[in-house]
Amino acid sequence: MTIVTIDRHAGFVVTDCLVEMPDPISATRADEIIANPSHGDALRAILSGLEIDDILIAVQGDYLRIVDAFASALPLCANMERSRNSLLQQRAHVRCWLDRGYDGTDNLGAGHIRWGKAIKGLTGKLGEFTARHVGPAPKRGHLIHIEADDGKPAEGYATSTGDRLAPEIIVSNKTNIRREMAAALRAFGGATRLMDACG
Repeated sequence: MTIVTIDRHAGFVVTDCLVEMPDPISATRADEIIANPSHGDALRAILSGLEIDDILIAVQGDYLRIVDAFASALPLCANMERSRNSLLQQRAHVRCWLDRGYDGTDNLGAGHIRWGKAIKGLTGKLGEFTARHVGPAPKRGHLIHIEADDGKPAEGYATSTGDRLAPEIIVSNKTNIRREMAAALRAFGGATRLMDACG
């Protein structure tokens, strides 16, 4: 993963972590960066030689003007997305994207989770899998079901290390439901169908 940020002085730079800038960029400084083609060259240099499958742009205001001005430096790829709405929603979106891919031990399903509200509760969909919040668990907590594309429980899936994945998850805290649903969808998205479960 490569994280590119826009520094007020240096323009496009690579950073190891997302940091909050103490002072936002001014419109005048944004205009200066846009007028200098060397910043487009810098972005191309940062991205050259990389195999890029997904791009998420999570900026707004003058920062977004800068990105749009140098958009031709961005490679075309399978998933290109721009985070929108409030800063809080953008941070949640970035956090979601950072949780994707390979976590050091297991493959995780990539792509954008499509969230929705069904009559009974929250749903999330990634590829062939759907996560549903079905309500309170029998004893305590909240129950999440993971379903395959046929609407049946996603039975017979395992991680790359061979650990079976359970299609029924109990979440103790309601505030963690969306996060747990996302984690489960990514786990199933990167899972392998067990041979003994194939019909």
